[in-house]
Amino acid sequence: MMKTRVVIALVAVVLGFVIDLLIDAGVFYQVRDINVRQCRKIPGVSGAEDIAPLREGGALVSSMDRHAGPPGALYFVREGQAPLRLPGDYPADFFPHGIDVWQQGGETWVYVVSHRVRGDRIDVFRFERAALRLVYQPGMSRHVGRNINDISVIDRSRWLMTRDHAGAGLAGRIEDYLRLPFSGVLLVDENGVHPLLDGLHFANGIYFDRRLARFYVAETTRGAVSSWAWRPGGGNPVMLGRIDGLRGVDNIMPDGGRLLVAAHPQLLKLAGYEEDARARAPSLVWRLVPGPNGEMERAQMLYQSHGQALAAISVAAPLDGQVMMGSVFDDGLLTCWGL
Repeated sequence: MMKTRVVIALVAVVLGFVIDLLIDAGVFYQVRDINVRQCRKIPGVSGAEDIAPLREGGALVSSMDRHAGPPGALYFVREGQAPLRLPGDYPADFFPHGIDVWQQGGETWVYVVSHRVRGDRIDVFRFERAALRLVYQPGMSRHVGRNINDISVIDRSRWLMTRDHAGAGLAGRIEDYLRLPFSGVLLVDENGVHPLLDGLHFANGIYFDRRLARFYVAETTRGAVSSWAWRPGGGNPVMLGRIDGLRGVDNIMPDGGRLLVAAHPQLLKLAGYEEDARARAPSLVWRLVPGPNGEMERAQMLYQSHGQALAAISVAAPLDGQVMMGSVFDDGLLTCWGL
């Protein structure tokens, strides 16, 4: 009798875990179209995983066709013009993912997470705006280990990065399905790569607010965005707040005093789309409003779709008075107004 009760209890625990996992993965989530008619498609860019707006207008886009394979490139985009593939001396094995820029004294430096076969690397370029070209900076570029997802620049020589998994391949999949907190945030400076924050669930997008000495991290499998007080050269980060229920969050972009966060409301469909380009994965964009003490005061759903115009949206960025969206796997960009 006791053995039967133990078995029943174990089955109940496993069943509860599976149901909770399916809920978090969005299996039961009902997607509905929101503000889809306020957007138009811009062709010409494949796999625009991340976008970095520029102070003078326009933006740089990280692009790679992940269904067809490398090489990747960076594009320059601005409202009313076709995307321009930037010429430049790209490294031979360039697999761009997350991107950020540092602008100072009339110069623009571009930092790109590149998933190379032998480990990830931050490839750095100088963007010559007048000539619309990139100049590779091998002396500033550096290897940073594996499983790097996104980057947020503190200054020219210091960066924050997310490491989304501890393992790769099957081990990484197990982390996802068991929602193990094995990812975190890294600090890169002149002395190397240092762990800064751990215990996160698939750390994805990151944004460091230099003015407030605060950074924000998206946890994909937890569906949460957390805010942390941290000053470069200071002590450990202190959590200020976390907002849950955002569903498969990806990149984070500043929008004035607010944040734009792209998300994947049905993660299993995202995984299917990664394997089969004929499939479609739904898309979601949030606007988050941080409070004065770093807590998240409000989350507003700006956009949601079944992926008709653009599937698997991974980034939403303010650009020239509109919101521009890119996708990690789909072709093209989406610009939306009045959001």
